[in-house]
Amino acid sequence: MINCGYFSRTFVVFALTCSMPAVTFAQDSNAQADQASVSRLTLDAALLAAEADNIDVLRSRLAVRTAEANRRIADTAPNPNLNLSAVQIRPNLIGSTPVGQLADTLVSVDMVLERGGKRRARTAAASALLAASRTDLAATRRDIRETIFDSYFDLKAAEQRVDLLGKIAASYGKGLQIAGLKTRSGAISGADLARQKVEASRADTDLQQAETDLRTARLILATLIGQERLADTLATASEWPGSETAGAAAPADLLALQRPEVLSAQSRLSAAQRSLEGANALRKQNVTVTLQYERAPASLGIGSSVGFGLSVPLALRNRYRGEIDAAGTQLVQAEAELRKAAAVATADIRIARDGYERAVTRRRTIEEEQLPAAQRAAQIAEFAYGNGATSLLELLDARRSLRAVELDAIGARNDEAHALARLKAAQTTADDN
Repeated sequence: MINCGYFSRTFVVFALTCSMPAVTFAQDSNAQADQASVSRLTLDAALLAAEADNIDVLRSRLAVRTAEANRRIADTAPNPNLNLSAVQIRPNLIGSTPVGQLADTLVSVDMVLERGGKRRARTAAASALLAASRTDLAATRRDIRETIFDSYFDLKAAEQRVDLLGKIAASYGKGLQIAGLKTRSGAISGADLARQKVEASRADTDLQQAETDLRTARLILATLIGQERLADTLATASEWPGSETAGAAAPADLLALQRPEVLSAQSRLSAAQRSLEGANALRKQNVTVTLQYERAPASLGIGSSVGFGLSVPLALRNRYRGEIDAAGTQLVQAEAELRKAAAVATADIRIARDGYERAVTRRRTIEEEQLPAAQRAAQIAEFAYGNGATSLLELLDARRSLRAVELDAIGARNDEAHALARLKAAQTTADDN
């Protein structure tokens, strides 16, 4: 976590002009009112809000429900058909014969018997797609967590930039007042006063841009967690994440096999295999069994009767070659997608681990080496200028260098947080959701 103590030291350095002591300020009433209206949010609360309200997560959950319904559909046998008909109608008897004796009444039930394991293959394919949709949900949740993690610490970095640049701008404003008095007394030249005005104007411009970036970061995070109404007041409450050991997990190639997208690809491969079995099963024709009851007037010497029938399609024109070829092509494509998913996941884990280690190293270098050196250089320049041992240009250059390093320190913390988010996402397995 960045030690905010150096922010206060920066304020002191920038408040110094010439040989005057540093100036400190109290928070005004407007700032206190703004602080009271801030909606502080922890990282865990942001993640929970995204789980409940993020549209991508909701869409993935609905996809799982759809896959569950499709499995129930696939595991359902065809319904029988009930047929009611009147045959051998006798128009010449109309009016002289009771209605029940004008025609024969026929009732039949047709039942389709699937052969070749069609239902089994269909159900297995739907079950595999259901498993794929569940791992897709796990992948979506993982990606959303990574996005929330990134956006949360983007907001935190934006807050710290506004805080830092606000103090710098305020110190330049106070310094200008002192410099104006010294110019009128002849202690410093008008050129030096003009240079300080330029620096103060630049500090104000930087602050305005940082405030714009802060509003943008708030809106992005609020949109991701479905809390747009809080976009103007959203603020972070969690600290920067601590450094973790990147290489403590399993080997990348083994861990990649447990990633949600790889498991999803495996499930889709299984579904393609079952679909090919179902396509081949189409060549085994279904049989339609018919049970029939015929009621005929006994007075005509026919009487009631029952019947039985079988119906089988003749596979003379359609041998289902197209369906089999299409299913075979989908199987080849699913195999390729699985290989690709495993390779990409392995590379992603290795890149994420390497990137996180480099981010940690960079952050430590800036905080432990560059920042203390820049602070010492600025302090020396302030002292030297106050004693007439250096020029204003050298003093302003030292101040700019310190400001740049302090902004780099915030950026390095944010980069480390992003790298950690990617590392956690890369090493997330389906069991972690």
